[in-house]
Amino acid sequence: MIANPAAGGGRGARAAERGRRRLLRAGLEVSLDWTQRRGQARELAAAARDRGSAVVVVCGGDGTVAEVLPELAGRDRSLGLLPAGTCNDLARALGIPVRLEPALRVLLEGRPRPIDLGRCGGHRFATVASFGFDAEVGEEMAEGRSPFPGTAGYLYTALRRLRGYHPAPVRLRGEFGVREQEVFLVAAGNTRSYGGGMRICPEADPTDGRLDLCLVDGSISPREVLALVPRIFRGGHLRSAAVHMLRSSWVEIEALDGSPISLRADGERLCETPTVLRADHQALRVIQPASA
Repeated sequence: MIANPAAGGGRGARAAERGRRRLLRAGLEVSLDWTQRRGQARELAAAARDRGSAVVVVCGGDGTVAEVLPELAGRDRSLGLLPAGTCNDLARALGIPVRLEPALRVLLEGRPRPIDLGRCGGHRFATVASFGFDAEVGEEMAEGRSPFPGTAGYLYTALRRLRGYHPAPVRLRGEFGVREQEVFLVAAGNTRSYGGGMRICPEADPTDGRLDLCLVDGSISPREVLALVPRIFRGGHLRSAAVHMLRSSWVEIEALDGSPISLRADGERLCETPTVLRADHQALRVIQPASA
């Protein structure tokens, strides 16, 4: 078990200790390692893999999950989840409860099943990769410049940044063809949601070998954005004429003015343009509810 003690404002530490005791009572051999700095979860996952651990359980949020992906993807190891972060969108996509006891039952009674991962060069992501307005908001959140955590902080920062935002002119290529335009944001979803339940790609399926792309036109007005935001939580933004959904197993992204654009995924910086996002089919085994 790899636990982020800072996840969820300290919830990760409490969940890890209780989870470890519960798994030991069930007769499992469990070692618990704590992360103390960014990037350490990957090191701990590599060490657990080398020790022969059959399952690496992450007790934390999507950011901690993202760190262990390079050491588990494409290997004969399974990922278990005890969601304890601010967002937990991967767990939400796979039907894994956020409450500790039901999540522990999934670990004990569930089955390992393969899911897809997104990939950008040598980097992988589990949920949604995005660039544009929301990525810039996410960058500000990651730097701790919002007075609120989680979804509340995202919404606060988005409202503050909305005035004066300038859309980026980009070229997108994929199995849908080629699009050249200014975009307010583009989100490529392996799963449906990000930011703690914002269903930006409501029909994304992490088992179909494709990425769902949500493209919002750069011509959208601030007033329209304000009307759109609350609808994202239930997928109602798709009814807007400024929103377009595309689907492809790969997408090439390039800024038309040549300036690099940062992409973020799973709460972390992913890569910069020009780049290609791909869906890696069945790249990771995750313990999921037996009835999934």
